[in-house]
Amino acid sequence: MKKLLSTILSLLFAAGVFAQNQNAGQNNVSRQSQSVVYFTRDVSSAGLMKVYRALNQKIEGNVGIKVSFGGPDEEVLQPELLCDLVKTTGGTMFDGNGLSGNRRTSEMNLSYAKRHGFTEIGKCVMLSDSDYINLPLNGGNLLKYARTGKEFADFDMLISVFRVRLHMLPAFDGNIKNISLCLANRSGKCIIHSGGTDESHYHSTPADVLEKSFADAAKAVLDYKKNWAFINVLDDIDPQDNCRGAKNLGKIGIIASSDIVALEQCTLDFVIEKADVDSSAKSEWKAAHRVGMVEQLEKLGGGTRNYRLVEVK
Repeated sequence: MKKLLSTILSLLFAAGVFAQNQNAGQNNVSRQSQSVVYFTRDVSSAGLMKVYRALNQKIEGNVGIKVSFGGPDEEVLQPELLCDLVKTTGGTMFDGNGLSGNRRTSEMNLSYAKRHGFTEIGKCVMLSDSDYINLPLNGGNLLKYARTGKEFADFDMLISVFRVRLHMLPAFDGNIKNISLCLANRSGKCIIHSGGTDESHYHSTPADVLEKSFADAAKAVLDYKKNWAFINVLDDIDPQDNCRGAKNLGKIGIIASSDIVALEQCTLDFVIEKADVDSSAKSEWKAAHRVGMVEQLEKLGGGTRNYRLVEVK
């Protein structure tokens, strides 16, 4: 009887260990499928460097830092946040021209780069409109290629830094936009806005077409250059639309990831899902600001929305 009892206890113990190991294995698989997003509450140049260093990006060759130099009255990324990053990497800040208005030429854009203080901390260049390169895309939704200035080809590694402004523009204003529409030159912007049907003129397209075009262009960029780091600054910006319940969320922090899709999903979770509004308002915000490009880019293999947030002190 004692021998039988001992055998039963041994079997139960083995079964328990097996179950623990199986659960541990499942947790490991789950964690392995997640992309890491690093987070700091420190909105400063030092704070930005904390999350950037956590990515362990190999700094080599010619470094490009994609930013938006902004327009005359636009709330843009504070250049002082980039001081340590530019100094550490020796990077060149760059941007693309707009289709019309006061950002349609390189001269105009560089004047705003100077006005906003970017030229005081490092070298700034504009992507060429006349000398361009096409970035091929296989298996996209609408586009066969994205287009940008030839200068983009000269960068060996890239860092995309963006100040997120949800309640500003119709399309979600984050890092996917920064490396798609904002990285495109003027004809590249026409390609995106037209869903790949026009290289010379602006077209107002339905939201679902625009989301797919953004994702296509971003995927072409990711395929063309592999060594990327992505940083979103979640800073205090006053809403400039009529979204119900929208308000200034204050200085949330800075997040960084080598996975742009994870970064953008984390951003949406911070600025929409965690916002103190009801579920119907959140749905209205998502519809108003066309956030579907995040899911579209995931479908194209540009990253995963499954992420793990790691706070860096």
